[in-house]
Amino acid sequence: MQMLLMMLLGTTLCFAGMAGLSLAMPRHYSQLNAARLSDGYRLLLRLTSIAVLIFSLWPVISIWGMVVGIVVWLGLLSVAALIWVFLLAYWPRFSAAKALCLAMLGLSSCLVLWLI
Repeated sequence: MQMLLMMLLGTTLCFAGMAGLSLAMPRHYSQLNAARLSDGYRLLLRLTSIAVLIFSLWPVISIWGMVVGIVVWLGLLSVAALIWVFLLAYWPRFSAAKALCLAMLGLSSCLVLWLI
């Protein structure tokens, strides 16, 4: 059960990080908002997304160990990016809301698991 929860947590954080990196590009940001993406907001999106992606390593490495965990994490990144691409292509507004909810859920569960 612990392994399943940690894998889901890693997947949700990878999804949120990949979504943020994608939305840091003006092309994808314009699919969701009519407003122009400012340089400061783009930098904030990139840095936050990179931090979430780095933070998504923790649950996977804690279960699988360093060597296998990094390989599993790369697989999770691929799966998360693929899901994000399909969701952004067909349901752009739904995918952005889902990414935000998963980021909040993932980070709060990481905090809870860290405290336990």
